[in-house]
Amino acid sequence: EILDSITATGNINAVTTVSVGSQISGTIQQIFVDYNSRVKKGQVIAQIDPRLLESALVQARANLENAKANLEKAQVGVIDTERTYRRNAELVKDGFVAQSDVDSSQAAWEQAAAQRKSAESALKQAEGALQVAQTNLEYSTIRSPVDGIVISRNVDVGQTVAASFQTPTLFSIAQDLTKMQIDTNVDESDIGRAAPRSEEH
Repeated sequence: EILDSITATGNINAVTTVSVGSQISGTIQQIFVDYNSRVKKGQVIAQIDPRLLESALVQARANLENAKANLEKAQVGVIDTERTYRRNAELVKDGFVAQSDVDSSQAAWEQAAAQRKSAESALKQAEGALQVAQTNLEYSTIRSPVDGIVISRNVDVGQTVAASFQTPTLFSIAQDLTKMQIDTNVDESDIGRAAPRSEEH
């Protein structure tokens, strides 16, 4: 019996492999897992030096407090200028103030209202910057996204991670090693005549 068979070589890989990267740049401060380490979803597997990120968070909080103070100041300015304008508008009827004073106080009131809107916008920007700083600090703690086994570690303690242009891969985690697949290449001329073997063979 002559049997025409096709041979090919390849690599055995897990069906589902998750790449764990970093959203931020920084220096790897600690690594808590190594090759073949079993990890759970949410488990801390590495830590990026958070000192610069903590400083940015403190600065963002200070900027937020400053923006709140500026808004309060702008609100007081609106109340004061509005009061002056309305008083002059009443006094001009009896000739106690000139029309130019009324116009000037009205302009001051409108300007104060515009400053209040600007202060409100600055407050929203400061709130957004604070959220970004908090999120970046959270990203400094690298956690496993899935349950699995670490099959590769691409960083060492002290190494700088640059996430400016693309997310670097720090770890690869196989989600389930009981489900494996073979990655291989078969020639096009061979695959066209490939067929399942009959049970007789």
